[in-house]
Amino acid sequence: MKFNQQTNNVNETFRKAVAPRLLLHKWLRYQMRRTTAAYLPAYRRSTSRKPSTIVAAEALLLALRWRCLPFHYLRYGLYDQKHSIRQILSYLPETVFYYRLLPAVNRDTVLLDDKLSCKRILTSAGIHQPALLLSGDAHKCLDASGKMAPTSSRAQVSQALGSKSAVVIKPARFSSGGEGVRVLRHEAGLLYDSSTPFSLPRYGAVWGEWLIEEYIEQHPDLAALHSASLNTFRVITTWHPRAGARVVACVLKLGTGTGLVDNAHSGGLYARVDRETGRLDGPGFDENFTQHSRHPGSGVVLDGYQLGMIGEVAALAEHCAALFPQTALIGWDIAVGANGPLIVEGNSSPGLTNIQRTHGGVALTLGRSLHHAYRSESR
Repeated sequence: MKFNQQTNNVNETFRKAVAPRLLLHKWLRYQMRRTTAAYLPAYRRSTSRKPSTIVAAEALLLALRWRCLPFHYLRYGLYDQKHSIRQILSYLPETVFYYRLLPAVNRDTVLLDDKLSCKRILTSAGIHQPALLLSGDAHKCLDASGKMAPTSSRAQVSQALGSKSAVVIKPARFSSGGEGVRVLRHEAGLLYDSSTPFSLPRYGAVWGEWLIEEYIEQHPDLAALHSASLNTFRVITTWHPRAGARVVACVLKLGTGTGLVDNAHSGGLYARVDRETGRLDGPGFDENFTQHSRHPGSGVVLDGYQLGMIGEVAALAEHCAALFPQTALIGWDIAVGANGPLIVEGNSSPGLTNIQRTHGGVALTLGRSLHHAYRSESR
């Protein structure tokens, strides 16, 4: 076997088998924090929870079934009397999802998770997305064509940004939950975060590689729900050699308050979207397990709210998923602007909670599909 092949095999083994084990202790600490801060308080508040003996027996059953600590029993409120044993077993634990299935079925994820690489792949395929204006890090700044655009040159920055009065900057890699995303004001080659001058080198020193995109004016139907943030569809796609790419779940992410991002980790909500009709189906959920029948800011009733272009949104997600066949599961963030849907970004490690909170347990559907792909990869 050639050296390059050996190197690749070692890298793949580390990614699939070694890295998840090395990171598992951090995952356990995170789950313990969330249990203390949110899961147990929600359990104590519940007035319809099962007797403690049944709770203990069901938690033990899940631990044996999945061979991991059953944090998801508390996360999804499976202790509520409305959940039967069959329903409880239908929920997939995050530990299994993130540390067993995804590392096995999602390969070459850097092509997707590096936002610059992903953007260039999508651009070459003619995918509609926010235009790339600038990119760089703590030491350099490049325009969309890759030419140097020193941040000290107001003329070059102004030329790159054109007449756009607002732009969006975000980390190019290793960010999640909307961390690091800023909407900046542009005036004659100078950038401002609100009224404060914005330093690209300083931002790069904190976040590493970054990119600046055009600011998208979202569709009025989405702005009516919450106008301060860009509200996006999270569309989950799978890819199989025989079936190709298909959409398996869709939720709408909504910002709240003055937040600029729609991610639940940053205070946002998420609600199920009916893939056939485009209507919101049920309440919105936040990170603290609170259900919202109305958006807390706009007051709009969520259940039944009609959104257009869901067919175009789903078709765009499937088109993009087909460009990354080596990544079996992808979560696409899709905005809808004046000219229709456009891709904001793809995620090789999409949130499982917002799928199962809105769609119910997916162990027998999505989980089974990923398990079959996992077994195929193992052969």
